[in-house]
Amino acid sequence: MSEVPQVLGIILCERVLQDVLRRDAISCINIHNGMTVQDFPAVVPLVFAFAQVSGSHHEFSYQFKMIDRQAQVIAISPVAKVEPLPNRYMTHKIISAFSGLVFREEGMYNVVLALDGAEVGALPFQVIQVTPEAGA
Repeated sequence: MSEVPQVLGIILCERVLQDVLRRDAISCINIHNGMTVQDFPAVVPLVFAFAQVSGSHHEFSYQFKMIDRQAQVIAISPVAKVEPLPNRYMTHKIISAFSGLVFREEGMYNVVLALDGAEVGALPFQVIQVTPEAGA
């Protein structure tokens, strides 16, 4: 059994840009740690999950899940494979997208990262309902 890479960080953002010439140069645009909505269900057309994990000399798979407070999976990304890196000091930058994400209620959600099927890290994500001010 090969060692599973360590999670260095997970973020949720609106857009991920990858440099064409330097593939390891990644920009994450509009990073989210939560959102406010006026009504439920709240639909988010597209959001990206980005993680950085320690280098691995072995191929591994990854998958992101969005989990609600009852531990129910409300969204899941496809399983993707990652090729080994030539240097253990390099890091893997892994990206997935959730399209048509639906939040049915207010509360704390978790963006969970699984490597080779094992959950190794999570990012809390809070959804709050706000009512618009009258006359605003």
